[in-house]
Amino acid sequence: MDIRELRYFTQVARSGSFVRASAVLNVTQSAISRQLQQLEAELDVTLLIRRPHGVEVTEAGSILLEQAETLIAYLAQIRD
Repeated sequence: MDIRELRYFTQVARSGSFVRASAVLNVTQSAISRQLQQLEAELDVTLLIRRPHGVEVTEAGSILLEQAETLIAYLAQIRD
């Protein structure tokens, strides 16, 4: 697990869509999808339910989202 995977995950979860996350992150949808598949495989849990018109965050995804946002905020404070 690395910070890039967590950033991608939080953006997809917040925006509710790989398309919108891709635009915000300026990264291809396929790259984001690969990173999130790796994260789910590493954690052995489904974080997002992919739907035709977006994504739904699972219970495990909600827990990770909260923790990832906290970690990302801490890293931003360190940079500042």
